[in-house]
Amino acid sequence: MSAQNRDAVRRLVREVMSNGNLEAAEAILSPNLVDHMPILETPDRDGLLKAMMAARRAFSGVKYKVIAEISNEHWVAMAVEADGGIHQGPFMGIPPTGKPVKWTETHLWKVIDAKIVEHYGNVSMFEIHKALGSHNLESKLR
Repeated sequence: MSAQNRDAVRRLVREVMSNGNLEAAEAILSPNLVDHMPILETPDRDGLLKAMMAARRAFSGVKYKVIAEISNEHWVAMAVEADGGIHQGPFMGIPPTGKPVKWTETHLWKVIDAKIVEHYGNVSMFEIHKALGSHNLESKLR
């Protein structure tokens, strides 16, 4: 079952995160999904999808690729890279800049019978803000 569960997460990255396919999301994400990502308005499937679609609107053309992955029977840990997006829509109060953006994310997905039931995630906001020029984070670290 672990290969089938891993493939469900890979499909989520490919079809939903990269291509915005909400029909695929319905097939992959459990209606009872619990999400532990701190930026979401609601800790559920709808909140996760809302965040994914907001990123697609803000960064047109963004594509995600898996750069590292570990899985066992019910858990898939994954690092992904978001690349190719151009900031063409509002993002966290920042108006469009037209700048290219690249960032990394880490995710831990619990998958039962090829349905994602739980998620922990972290988006590298430092990389996004640096690319947008919206915050000089390096000066704050000195």
